[in-house]
Amino acid sequence: MRYEKGSGGGPGVAVVWHRGDLRTHDHPALVAAVERGSIAGLVILDDNILNATSTRRRVLFYEHVRVLRATYRERGGELYVRTGEPWIAVPEFVAQLEREAFVTGVHALRSWSPYGSTRDAQTAAALTVPMHWHDGLYVRSPGSIVTQAGHGFSVYSPYLRAWRSGAPPEPLDAPARMTSPGLGNVDAGDIPDDVSDVPLPVAGEAAALRALVAFLDRPVHEYAASRNRLDGSGASRLSVWLTIGALSARTAAAAAWERPGEGAAKWIAELAWRDFLADMLYRRPELLHEPFTARWNTFTWNDSEADFAAWRDGCTGVPAVDAAMRELRATGWISNRARMIAAQFLTKHLRIHWTKGAKVFHEWLLDGDVASNTGNWQWSAGLGIDNAPYFRVFNPVTQAKQHDPHGEWLRRWVPESNGNAAVLPNAIVDLAQARRDYLEEAGAVR
Repeated sequence: MRYEKGSGGGPGVAVVWHRGDLRTHDHPALVAAVERGSIAGLVILDDNILNATSTRRRVLFYEHVRVLRATYRERGGELYVRTGEPWIAVPEFVAQLEREAFVTGVHALRSWSPYGSTRDAQTAAALTVPMHWHDGLYVRSPGSIVTQAGHGFSVYSPYLRAWRSGAPPEPLDAPARMTSPGLGNVDAGDIPDDVSDVPLPVAGEAAALRALVAFLDRPVHEYAASRNRLDGSGASRLSVWLTIGALSARTAAAAAWERPGEGAAKWIAELAWRDFLADMLYRRPELLHEPFTARWNTFTWNDSEADFAAWRDGCTGVPAVDAAMRELRATGWISNRARMIAAQFLTKHLRIHWTKGAKVFHEWLLDGDVASNTGNWQWSAGLGIDNAPYFRVFNPVTQAKQHDPHGEWLRRWVPESNGNAAVLPNAIVDLAQARRDYLEEAGAVR
């Protein structure tokens, strides 16, 4: 039966296309579709993303899709799964539905990444029904915060002031009920079974929201003082759920906004930094491959595959660097301080091109968001993001002594160090000489 507007079958069905937003809370696209009547949720297993990433990230996505489907069904809806390129798979799914129901349109949260923007434009152009875009991936969407002259910000501090000057976000509740029409001839689609090479956090928005409450109720008070611990014990550990969209950034910000103290303020600033980097990449998609400041195109990078492999495999002989890379490979997560130490060592001590390290991080990190990963690597390499000075070179020995003072993190991941941050006899580089060589080369860049 084909449902026509105003007929006894109801007003039709709206498709809700989920991507990096695998949740029902604070989902403007889902809320708008439910308000129109019946819905059909949709996830495309995008070949261009899933075939180009690590097993751990694929399985993480599958598990969250599985939980989202269960949530849909608990509330009376259905989540359909298809595989392929979205600009082909979404129109094909709409065509399938139209043999059963009147499709009023497709709703989705707007993507801002270079690939996401291209994918969305191609998909919208291929549809024969209206495409409705909604904000909701960030606290403040890319492009929404500008200078008085109407330009985007390139320095974080004034961006943060403008970001904070806006009203606190007002996240939306999840729909209590959904209605999906009887589409007996439309297959729900399979979610692949696979095994991750690292332990994964509990999937789904319920787990994410519980973790948010637990963080805000206790550790957030200590966040400003403890966030730099190399073992990650002072971190929120919410980044994986934020990246995959099981936790809304607006929900997280709104909850933290109400908390007093320096810790909550600092954590909110980290959400603003996430928005800042997304804004940067949206305005300048070439940053995926090119330095923020063009003069760094003339910098002479080291092409030693042996040095790169030693860094990637955690075998440099520098305990803090090796601990970071071993933990990353084994768990899919490391603290922000460990990320900066590893990134600066690769780009400044070894002088290996930042994109090689960014690729490893994006594949191994469970929270490897493309904008944050790109921006943070450029920041660490001193390529002009936020005017971070190139001559600031972390000493990994000093960093480990300061942020792992008892050596427990080093002892766990680099047992041969016995918790001592000092460079090991088999180190592939002399830190002091490498720093001098880098500063000489970088200082000559014009």
